[in-house]
Amino acid sequence: MATPKPIRLTDPFITLGTDSVGPPVTTAHSFTCFSNGIHITGEADDDLATFCDPEGFAYTVSLDLKMSLGAESLDEAITALGGPGTVVPFEFAYTGDPASVDNPHWSGEVRLPAIPIVDAGINEATSFTIDMAVIGEITKDVGTTTFVVGSTAPHTHRTDTEETVAA
Repeated sequence: MATPKPIRLTDPFITLGTDSVGPPVTTAHSFTCFSNGIHITGEADDDLATFCDPEGFAYTVSLDLKMSLGAESLDEAITALGGPGTVVPFEFAYTGDPASVDNPHWSGEVRLPAIPIVDAGINEATSFTIDMAVIGEITKDVGTTTFVVGSTAPHTHRTDTEETVAA
């Protein structure tokens, strides 16, 4: 039996948006080269709690980013996605390989926040973290099965939902 090893995040798959012929025409953007950190976290949020869902979870996708300008830049990607307040799909995996038990893919929708125009001192890169609220469910795809692993929608937070996907 193989000994499990810690995962080292070196070549992740991080996308925001989706390819669509429209209307409106949209494009998925890879955020791998703009990022040096990703965090998908959940915590109890009493503001989201209901009698049907007293836990009231809120999930957040956070990206540690390096600002860039011009063609194929972070600024261009954020602008193309619709800017602050726009809800877009996200997908994350440890690598760009297909979804499997060894490389699950997590996905859902997030609301884009405003990003800083500049946040640096002399001779420093503009680095910042954006925190994007998850809207609805987060799913985990392991290639043959997709699980709902969390939800921010009141009364639907379950961790036992399973859907079999045709191979």
